[in-house]
Amino acid sequence: MPTAKPAHLVMIGGKSPRQHIWEAIRAVNAGPKELTTYAVARKSGQDDQTVRAYFRDMEQAGIVSKVRNVSRFDAEWRLLKDEGVEAPRVTRGGKVSKYAAGAENIWRALRILGEFSAAEAATAASVNGVSISEIGAHVYLTGLAQAGYLTRSGGTPGVKTRFRLIPSRYSGPKHPIYQRDFKQVYDPNLDQVVWRKSDQEVAE
Repeated sequence: MPTAKPAHLVMIGGKSPRQHIWEAIRAVNAGPKELTTYAVARKSGQDDQTVRAYFRDMEQAGIVSKVRNVSRFDAEWRLLKDEGVEAPRVTRGGKVSKYAAGAENIWRALRILGEFSAAEAATAASVNGVSISEIGAHVYLTGLAQAGYLTRSGGTPGVKTRFRLIPSRYSGPKHPIYQRDFKQVYDPNLDQVVWRKSDQEVAE
């Protein structure tokens, strides 16, 4: 049995189709209904073809397995790995991005170390088979800084930007999720979007 994580935690606003599908998968899996392509498509509000494609990619990645074909276009599935709130980033060939795991490790390291550069964050986060690039770490840390979790210093020629955790903004063990495509940060500890770039632009 996969380790269950609270299925009621969902992202608020600005979700990608795969995020909608993933949340539906977790919700259906936690209920009495069979986890089928059809049930997830109806629950998520996404078209059947998009849902089938995501299931196919996750099957190749070992996140789900097919139990049986219900019909030509429908199938029953078993969830093998509950990856938590953030939808697994899976390529068409079944390759899983380690970005989410890297961000989780950065958040954990911030709690312990308090301050580091993107390069140091990437090194600290690249453990236990997880790796994140310096650029990826910089993007994540910048997102947290924009949301008010971190302060920034440096960033001048020859001086790398350093990021420091604001102790009062540590909200819990689950890493805040920077949704780069939507320019917003969702905090699963608070179950809410805590920052949107669009809101900031309106305020300015």
